[in-house]
Formats: sequence, structure tokens, C-alpha cells
Amino acid sequence: MAVRRAPSRRGWGLKERELPLTALRAFAVAARSRNLAAAADQLGVTHGAVSKQIATLEARLGQSLFVRHRRSLELTPYGRVLAERVSEAMRDIAAACDYVRRDRSRRAISVEAPATFAMYFLLPRIKAFEALHPSVSVWISTRVTGQPADLLNHDVVISRGPLEHGLARTGRPRLLFTESLTPVGAIPLLRRMPVRRPKDVAGHATIASASRPGEWEDWFARAELGKPMIEGGHRFDHLNVALHAVRDGLGLTIAPLQFFNDATRPYGLRCPLPRIVIPGRSYFAQSTHKPGTADAETFMTWLQDLCEADDA
Repeated sequence: MAVRRAPSRRGWGLKERELPLTALRAFAVAARSRNLAAAADQLGVTHGAVSKQIATLEARLGQSLFVRHRRSLELTPYGRVLAERVSEAMRDIAAACDYVRRDRSRRAISVEAPATFAMYFLLPRIKAFEALHPSVSVWISTRVTGQPADLLNHDVVISRGPLEHGLARTGRPRLLFTESLTPVGAIPLLRRMPVRRPKDVAGHATIASASRPGEWEDWFARAELGKPMIEGGHRFDHLNVALHAVRDGLGLTIAPLQFFNDATRPYGLRCPLPRIVIPGRSYFAQSTHKPGTADAETFMTWLQDLCEADDA
């Protein structure tokens, strides 16, 4: 007759629904006070109730957690490990609840945007919106080129080009602006090697991004500089990465003029030839019809007005 082996306990773990939360809370208070009567007083229950919860927890875990003396408790080695982790978790939970309770006068809207738009256009301006609407917090998340928009977990989605949303219900797209693409460089670099005329660009390294092919060539044609000989040099997968290289003073790249107007100039970047631009793609904002649509509409109206003012 074959002998059945007991299943291995490796990888076993309690699921969330199986966590004895009441018993863990009783244990954490008892571990802190080292006295059942004091723990019962803090929890507002009887001495017997605390003792029963701890006994239940020890039975579930298969380990003794306390060594009991006449009037005090001493943690076992396993009890010390559990007390440290549980106490830390309880503090985190209490802090999170306190934050939410303290912030209950504010409402949050979640906005997803392309990474470069979020970093160079939205983040430098978001405090201005929250100053106008102190009861609303804006939480921003990003996505990279080619990544689909997350319509389920955000109130507002911003897209470069029309949004592909399949069967998801969204509000009407609002045009924010159409890119005016032009060279951008770090202010210290432009002070050391000024760009006052289009031909001055030739003295700088040109940094390209694979997600925006052909933009340098189009700008050189617009500036009547002929076809550039762009060989070697830095070429990154996304504009967001290319702009990091520009911030480090490694050269110039092509980017939307709207990201670097005089009001913000984020990260010490500037467009030296703002009148020589080529058109790029358009940015749109639309709501996802989640609860809290009124705040989302308020945010999009503010953003649209801001973009119109910048264009003017």
C-alpha cells in the first residue's frame, strides 16, 4: 500500500480573506503593553476576550507567541518577529486612514498623460490649478509611446493624436494644442554656444528620438538649411529620454515649443528660435465617464483655457 506524503508547506500562505485581523490587532496591543488586562482596557473588551483571541492566533499559526508569567507577558522569538511586522503594518494602516480622514475635504481626479507631456507641460502648471480649486487634488500617471491608454482607472486621459478607445465610453475629445516643433537646448549650453540664427544649430550636436522620426529633417527644410547630414550622435527611443540628454548639455533636440514657454521653462530648457517651427501632432483631453465627472470637466476646461492662452 502506497504511503501518501503530506503536501509540502513551501509556498503556502494565508490569503487575505483568511487573515485573522481581530486576533492580530489584539496580539499587537498585548505585545506592546505586555499585559492582558492593559490590552483589554485599550481595546475596550474583557480580559478573557483578549486571551481567547491570542490563543486562537497561536492555534492558527502553530506557534506560541507569549510566555505567560503571573502578571505579565514575554514574547517568544517568533512572537517578537510577528509583533514587529504586525505593529509596523498597523501603524501604516492607521497613517493611511488618518491621511484620508484628514484630507476628506478634498476630492481627487486621476489624469493619465504621455510621459513627456506630463513632465514638461502638466507638472510645472498643476499647482496653479490646485490653487484655483483647493478642494480638488490632481493625481498624474504616465504612459509611453505605443502603450494603450488606461481608461478604466483614470478620470481624464490625454493623448497625442486621436485616442484609440475601442468600445469604452469616453467624453468628447477636447483639442488642447497642435505641436509647434522647434529646437530646444539647456540654458547653460545656449549661453556658451548661442543660437541666434538657424545656421548656428549646425554647431551643436543634434539629438534624435526614434518615436519622432524625421523631425530634424523637416525642421532643417523649414529653416532653409537644406538636408542635414545627421550621422551617428545620440538617438533615443523616446523624446522624454532625449530631453534628459539635452538637460545634461549634450546637444539640441526637436520638441514642442508649448512645453517651454517663458512662464515655466521647466528644467532649465529654452527654445532659441521660437519663430521657426514645424507642425506636429495634436494633443487631446477627454473624460472617461467615471464618478466625479464634474471635477474632470473643470480640469479639462482649465487645461484648454491654459493652452489657448499659451498659443495666444
